[in-house]
Amino acid sequence: MGLHERRGHDFKGGMNMGLRDSLRNLIRRRTPTPVNDEVYNMGIQERRLPQHYAGKYLYSMAQNSTVVRTCLVQLKTEIFRRGYEWVKAFDLKCSDCGYEHHKEVDVCSSCGSTNLRRPDLQQKLYAFDFFEGYVNSSHQLFIDVLKELETDMNIIDDAYLILVKDYYLDKNGEIIMSKINEIYRGDPTTIYIEVDEDGDRGHSRYTCITHRDFVSEDKYDKCAVCGSSLHPIEFVNKSRGEDQNYIMGEVVHFSKYSPSRLYGHPPVLTLFNHIFTLTAMESYISTLYTKARTPRGILAVQTNNMESLVKYWKGVKEKLERDPHYTPIMGIETEGGSRGSVEWVPFTNTIKEMDYINVKDDLRTRVSSFYGVSNIFTGDTTTGGGLNNEGMQILVTNRAVEKAQNVYNKYMFPFLMKQFGITDWKVQLLRSEEEDEIANIRRREMELQLAIQMKNLGFEVDMNEDGDFVFKKYPAKELIDVDVKSDEKPLETDPYAGTNIDRSQLGQLQEQALMSGNTKAQVAGETSMEKGPPKRFSGLPKEAGNNNVDSRTERRIP
Repeated sequence: MGLHERRGHDFKGGMNMGLRDSLRNLIRRRTPTPVNDEVYNMGIQERRLPQHYAGKYLYSMAQNSTVVRTCLVQLKTEIFRRGYEWVKAFDLKCSDCGYEHHKEVDVCSSCGSTNLRRPDLQQKLYAFDFFEGYVNSSHQLFIDVLKELETDMNIIDDAYLILVKDYYLDKNGEIIMSKINEIYRGDPTTIYIEVDEDGDRGHSRYTCITHRDFVSEDKYDKCAVCGSSLHPIEFVNKSRGEDQNYIMGEVVHFSKYSPSRLYGHPPVLTLFNHIFTLTAMESYISTLYTKARTPRGILAVQTNNMESLVKYWKGVKEKLERDPHYTPIMGIETEGGSRGSVEWVPFTNTIKEMDYINVKDDLRTRVSSFYGVSNIFTGDTTTGGGLNNEGMQILVTNRAVEKAQNVYNKYMFPFLMKQFGITDWKVQLLRSEEEDEIANIRRREMELQLAIQMKNLGFEVDMNEDGDFVFKKYPAKELIDVDVKSDEKPLETDPYAGTNIDRSQLGQLQEQALMSGNTKAQVAGETSMEKGPPKRFSGLPKEAGNNNVDSRTERRIP
């Protein structure tokens, strides 16, 4: 090892040792792990009626509804079916002005600098390994957490992602650096957004990173326990009778159906009547086909001898228990010449009379259409034609899936990349449906035809590394006067241009003119000129010429 190399090695090793020593002197603190509220508690519980008044009930209703749960399962399946991928945030980035280029260039199009760099692969190594394994101590994969967030948005329209961090503080309690250790889903029924009177987040109360139970309304205050600086509270998890305070960069909140400054609006609450009716209909059918049900009706028999009727019916029941195929025959005696009668009195209507099937299908369609899930994804293949064809149904559902994926790609993933300190790479969900190869070929053919047309128009056509055509305009060429030297052959001109005489047939025309008594001058068109556009033996009849030319305005050709 040379002297220069050894010094470089020592310097690098000294830097690493210095960093390790400085880290040992720092005070490490961690974000509190979110605690989920208990669903079932012993004793009498008072119902909470603030912003999250009916959260648990809405979850229970959605999870116990066949239609709603089918929609939620199908949506999650299509959204996360192909997983996610890491992509470059840019192709080249200018190190001087920071402008990002999404194609290959030699110089920066913003400042003209040649100091360009490609995405740094080292940036995503930690995050890549982090997402590949379990993201929390509950042994959840990143996809599992995403599916929980999707369920929250489809029921409550509020999703919370909580980052559990390790903080490294200096002696004054100021944050030097942080590291993400775990990722959890936050319960939307217990998490509140901390805002002031104007609805601004993080301007109401402040807390200490080390002692989260200490809260102050003065941002310049110090922690009463350790004397550290305070940080603004953005979210509060109210669970199990205690508050967990979260500062900036620890929680991300987003909605899909009703995004706003604060909370969304629960879709299940909007569909409450439909879901409740479907649940009641299913419960009715279940009760109808079980033993514990209301009798369908009664058989009313008019008689003057009730004892005889009761005795007879008792014997019929005994015979039916022994022989279910026994057919009873009943004779009713009348007194005083009166006529006996038998009447059936129904208690309930039949399923057909209640129009059960049509009503249920209508309610199911309304719920499914809200979530954008077509009938084909719910197992209904009875309808077809028009807007109910399979291609149209798949298209409608794909648009709903694309809408849901955009929420993650535009809101949650950029927040994660920022917290991981990643600027050169980004994470995005793959589209549920793979692109059609035939459609790609046809699109490529259209691009090729466009390139040919641009080439014919004078553009320079090139192709970048991604296979996309790049068009550049040729520089304008100046007109240059050409001096014809005396020894060069002058350009031939047609003396008969502007006439109706074809030069190649001049000799034949002259012979014909001599035979008819006409002069060469007349044949050459010196004293005769037809008006209108030239029709010089084009093969078209004479009537095809433009006969609408006014002789007074026609410009003769000398």
